Parts: sequence; C-alpha cells; structure tokens
Amino acid sequence: MDETFMLFLNDISVECQGFVLGLDKYLTEKGSKRTIKSAKSGFVTSYTSPKTGKALLNYVFRKTGVKMRIYAAGIGEYSEILSDFPDNMKKDIIKAGDCKKLYGLNCSPTCTGRYSFLMDGVSYKKCKNMAFFHSLEERNFSTIRKIVEAEIDYKRKK
Repeated sequence: MDETFMLFLNDISVECQGFVLGLDKYLTEKGSKRTIKSAKSGFVTSYTSPKTGKALLNYVFRKTGVKMRIYAAGIGEYSEILSDFPDNMKKDIIKAGDCKKLYGLNCSPTCTGRYSFLMDGVSYKKCKNMAFFHSLEERNFSTIRKIVEAEIDYKRKK
C-alpha cells in the first residue's frame, strides 16, 4: 500500500478501516483504479470502473463523518436489491435530490446523471450525485458492498 492510501486510511475511524481495506482489495482485484486527492475537508478517494473508466465510488469527508458516493449507473437493472436496504439508507435515497433533466428542467450542461429505478414499488428519478450518498458506518457495510458488487457485475456484462 502506498503512503497516500495509508494517510487516507488513518483518517477513517478504526471501526471502519477493515471494511475500507476489504472493499479496496475487492475493487482493485476487479481492476478498478484508485485515485486519492487531498481536499479541504480531507481526502477524496475515488475508484473507477475497470471497463468504462468512469467513477464507481468516492469516499468524501464531511463534518458529519465519512460518506460514500456510489455511482450506480445500472441501478435500473438490479433495483430489486433496494428492497433489502436498511431504513436509514432508504431514507437517504428518498431525500436525495431529483434529477432535473428527467423532469425536463435545466441542470449543468455537463451533467450525465440520471437514475430511474423502483424501490418498494415506488418509481424514483434521482440525481446521480446524491442518490446513493451514504454514511460510512457499520450498519451500512453489507448493503454498500452489495450495491458495489452489483454495479461491477452490471458493468462487466455491458
């Protein structure tokens, strides 16, 4: 492991480090590329999809703790996994901003985000930057791993 990754890992709470290490191992073994940049609030650590080169997930440091932004571009194809999400993660998804473009409104001209999916029988059209933006905490570990694996599988099949 390189020095920058170790500095990033040291900023992660001890109870989350094992999960972060395991997910890093999984992603790098699947061919994802890790990049780490220093930001005002801490490191921004990103992983890109091996097949597309597009962002797969980011760790972002906030005052409230470390968050993970998962770019689940294929969520419409595997949205059945959302039924097993814990209530706290479902609430995060529901309160996330809607995709302006999918509702015919203006957004950034560079925006490529558009997630349409069903969760618990309800149709959602969410912004890719906020739809799957969850706290890095133990109760979310298995669910985060599940959606990351589903997205890797989705991109591999494409």
